[in-house]
Amino acid sequence: MIAPVDTRSFSVTARDGARLWAKRVGPASAPASVVYVHGMFTDSGYWNPLVQHLHHHLDGGIAQIVYDQRGHGRSECHPPKKPFSLTVLADDLDSVLGHANGAVVVAAHSMAALLIPHWAARNPRRARELSGIVLFNACPEFPYTPATSREHLPASKRCPSPEALEELGNHLYATPSTSSWLRPPWRSLHRSNRRKRLPIGAATLAELSAYRPAVLTPEAATVLRAIPTWVVTGQLDPVVTPSRSQQLAERIWADYDTIPGAGHSLPHADPDHASEPILAALDVAYRAYRHDGGRS
Repeated sequence: MIAPVDTRSFSVTARDGARLWAKRVGPASAPASVVYVHGMFTDSGYWNPLVQHLHHHLDGGIAQIVYDQRGHGRSECHPPKKPFSLTVLADDLDSVLGHANGAVVVAAHSMAALLIPHWAARNPRRARELSGIVLFNACPEFPYTPATSREHLPASKRCPSPEALEELGNHLYATPSTSSWLRPPWRSLHRSNRRKRLPIGAATLAELSAYRPAVLTPEAATVLRAIPTWVVTGQLDPVVTPSRSQQLAERIWADYDTIPGAGHSLPHADPDHASEPILAALDVAYRAYRHDGGRS
């Protein structure tokens, strides 16, 4: 008989006062925690298949934390007149990490992988305390593709139409094996509590503007090289090609793997393969703990 899942929702207060919705699966006192950062057009629900897979695989022995990035799902957007920037998003991640206990592994997908180097460069000591980092479908800079061209990302302040944003989201989360779309979770973006967030067009454009200048800096690469890191991508990813993910892995000295038949939604569509680098990171943390005699 499978024991009930220990799940608790909680609120994280960002540095600028915005309230971020988060959920912990597993005991807060667990010896290890995995913190997940979702990408654009999604919310914390994107990670459900992977979280459930790992929870059952490890018999609920670790804590897993998911959260809605600001302006997504049940999290508030940035305060009025507050710039929506990569720094703000990185500070949000830092606030969420304050709720993780034990050995901590961070997993990020797609655009959110660009947050990790930015956060690490701003918090090098805290970053080096991580037990591991897992980056899915990631590259060292904003992944320009035909679907993320200037026709969808205008230089003016005019927001793309909801139809254009939907086309971009569909391109990002197409399932290569069936050519069908992963309907949830990205369509739920900004659906609830609308008073606390921008209209979907403005919010998404603001997020795109925040990510577009992102690039892996030498300073960030130096920090990440000191942390056990895995970069995993899909062989059929139309947004971030395997060669670009491999470039990132080489620059930060990460383990690299390509999953045959997988696309851009690797962690959502293939939780079995996606769990492997996280389990490897947890194993590294366990071995370090044993080597240290249980004092860490």
